[in-house]
Amino acid sequence: MVDTYFPLAFCDEGYVSLKKLFLLATMWFISLPLALFAGEEFFRNFIQTDEREILERMSIEEKVGQIFIFGFTGTSLGIEYHSWIEAGRLGNVKIFSRNVQSRQQVRLLTDSMIALASGSSHGIPPFIATDLEGGRVNHVRFPGMPSIPSASKMEGVLQCAETARVITVILQEMGINMNFAPCADVLTNQKNSVIGSRSYGENPEFVFEMVRVFVLEQVRGGILPTVKHFPGHGMTDFDSHFEAQSVHTSVRELKRVHLLPYRRLIRKRLLQSVMVSHVTYDAIDPENPATFSNAIVERLLRRKMRFRGIIVTDDLEMESSEMHAGGIEQAFIRAFEAGNDLFLVAHSKKKQTLLLQRVPELFQNGALSEEELDRRVLRILRMKKRTLSRFYSFLQRHSLLSEQ
Repeated sequence: MVDTYFPLAFCDEGYVSLKKLFLLATMWFISLPLALFAGEEFFRNFIQTDEREILERMSIEEKVGQIFIFGFTGTSLGIEYHSWIEAGRLGNVKIFSRNVQSRQQVRLLTDSMIALASGSSHGIPPFIATDLEGGRVNHVRFPGMPSIPSASKMEGVLQCAETARVITVILQEMGINMNFAPCADVLTNQKNSVIGSRSYGENPEFVFEMVRVFVLEQVRGGILPTVKHFPGHGMTDFDSHFEAQSVHTSVRELKRVHLLPYRRLIRKRLLQSVMVSHVTYDAIDPENPATFSNAIVERLLRRKMRFRGIIVTDDLEMESSEMHAGGIEQAFIRAFEAGNDLFLVAHSKKKQTLLLQRVPELFQNGALSEEELDRRVLRILRMKKRTLSRFYSFLQRHSLLSEQ
C-alpha cells in the first residue's frame, strides 16, 4: 500500500504519513506500566457485580463522587485528590496539558488513579478523560509525541479512520479511557474561530460520516468517545468559554443541519456519550444555555431523540456557565435539573471542595431528588461496566500478545 502524506502529520523526525504515525504510536504501546494491565484484575469485583447492588451499598457522598469529573493542577495528584479518589468521593478525572510533562509521567499519573480507585470501598474504575481531537485541541502533549491532523484536514473516511486509530493508541498507551472528541459541529459560520478547524466541514452528511468512523475506531480500542457540542456550535461567532451569548438559528435549520450527525449516530446505536454546549439557542430555549436547559437536554436529547447514553457538561467554571448561574453551586443545580449526568469542574480546587461538601446536602435535605441521582449514577455505572471492562481487557490481551 502506498503511503499517503498529509501536511499536519508531523513528529520530531519531520513530516510522516499517518500510516507511519500509527506504527510509531503502536511501538510506544509495548512498554505499558503494570497497573494498566492489572486494571482488569483490580476492577474484577465491580465488573462481576450487578450495578444495582453496588448502587444500593453506596453512600450519598459516593454517589455524588460518580457524577463529578474534576481537573487539577500539577503533574501528580495532590493530597486532596488522592484522598477523594481513595475514599470514593471523586469518581472521574480530567487530564489537561498542564498535567503533562512526559510520556512516562502521564503513565505513572493514570497508574496512581487506577490504584487508588481500585482500593476504594466499591472498587469502581474512574473515567480518565482528556481532549485529543487532533489539530490545535490536544490536552496530552509531550516531547516526541506526533502531532495529529485537525478535523478540517480530513478528506475521507479512510484518512479519518487512520487518524482516529493513532489517537486511540496514544490514549491507550497513556491509560486514558475517555476522550472528549470528536466535534460533530457543522461549520455553517466561516467566522467561527472557536470551532473552525475542529469541524469536519459544512456538509452535515460528511460530518456524520467522519464522526461515525472516529467513534467506531475509539470504541474498538476500548475508549469512550464523547461527541460534542450538542446541539451544535458551528453556527456561532463567539467563544462560549468566555461569553454567554445566544444564537438565532431556526428550529428547522437545527434539525436539518446541526442535529443530523447526532440523530444518525443514535439511530445506528453508536452514540454513547455526548457533551452539551454552553450556548443559548433562542429557537428552543431563549432563557438558558443548553447546559441548563431541560428543553434541550431532557426533552430534546433524552426524550425526542431517544438518547440512552451519558450526557456530560462542558466545564461549569466557564463564564457562560458559572457567571450565568450566579456561582458554581447554582451552576451545578441548574445543570442537574436540566438532566445532565456527568459534571465537569476543570480548574478550581476551592470550588471543587465546596461542591463535594454542599452537593450531598442538596440530596439529603430534598432540594434535589435522590431518586434522580440514583438514575444518573446507575447510568454511569452501566457505562463504566460496558466500556471500561473492554478497555482494561483490551490492554490485558495486548500485553499477553506482546509477551509471546
